[in-house]
Amino acid sequence: MDIISLDPKSLRLKTLKKLESYTALSENNRITVGLYKDEKCYVIGDAGEENRLFYDLGSVSKTVTAHLILKLYYEGKLDINAAADKYLPLKKGNYPTLYQLLTHTAGYHHLTPLEVTLSGLMKGGYARRNPYESATVKTVIKALERRRFLKPKTRYGYSDFASAVLAAIAEEVTKTPFSLLFKEFIKKDLGLINTKIEADPETRFPLAAKGKKLLPFWVWKKENPYIAGGGTVSNIGDVLGYISLQIESDKLYISAAHTICEDSSLKRSNHLMCIGWHTYKNSNQLWHVGGVGTFRTSVIINRKLKLGVAVLGNAKGKATANAHYIAKMLYSELKNKK
Repeated sequence: MDIISLDPKSLRLKTLKKLESYTALSENNRITVGLYKDEKCYVIGDAGEENRLFYDLGSVSKTVTAHLILKLYYEGKLDINAAADKYLPLKKGNYPTLYQLLTHTAGYHHLTPLEVTLSGLMKGGYARRNPYESATVKTVIKALERRRFLKPKTRYGYSDFASAVLAAIAEEVTKTPFSLLFKEFIKKDLGLINTKIEADPETRFPLAAKGKKLLPFWVWKKENPYIAGGGTVSNIGDVLGYISLQIESDKLYISAAHTICEDSSLKRSNHLMCIGWHTYKNSNQLWHVGGVGTFRTSVIINRKLKLGVAVLGNAKGKATANAHYIAKMLYSELKNKK
């Protein structure tokens, strides 16, 4: 896929200044911006140089997992309306359906399971260490069983745990390690040849420094089911290719993921969930953000207008939170430009 280099000066001055402020706080801060419009891909700056940089995508990985689960569904290997205990060796109890897990409507708190997340966060902090580093399928099964006496409430609650459960289910029904299944799906089905889940840290741009010390990359072991929720590493070319798939592909496991889940509706909010993707009421916009250590990712898509924005960031300090804000500025600019 050809990528066109775009002069940063073609952006609005306000947007350009925001991009510059992202890198100004540290010499190691980095941001890469890609745009998709009318079946063409653009990168702000030197496309060749920017495409050589790799970023952790964080929770954008959840959208890939959603497409994989839907593919298994349409192949007849699982039923997304069935409960988790249909596929996992769980004690008798109350368990969420795969659809609830895919749409974050199983009612789990974002720190579920506390027995896994809190210890990791206390030891190293989110920016320094992967709190799920030691998790396995057994960890997930035990966490599910501890909650089997609580009937899942159908309500929105964003959850990394949900993706880990889905990974365990996919592994069980295919009898294939999830890491291998995930890699094959990413490369063979999605055609994203540069996207990895066990990336060599040296291939990624150096992390933002704290003083003279570089903060470490998150570590992912191949048997860790939480890879499904945050373990992908990619470059701007593949992310733009992924945006193109969301807009142009006629594959059912892609388009079905854009179906709105009405059970995800929140009072006093226009936020809604699709299958893996976020959206808004009365909107054609799909979006997802990701955060792993000091990496931040934001992807925004409008299928009707055939446009998309991807912002891949790596920064310390206040700048880390600005990736999605910058993406929204770029999306607005792209949407309003002829």
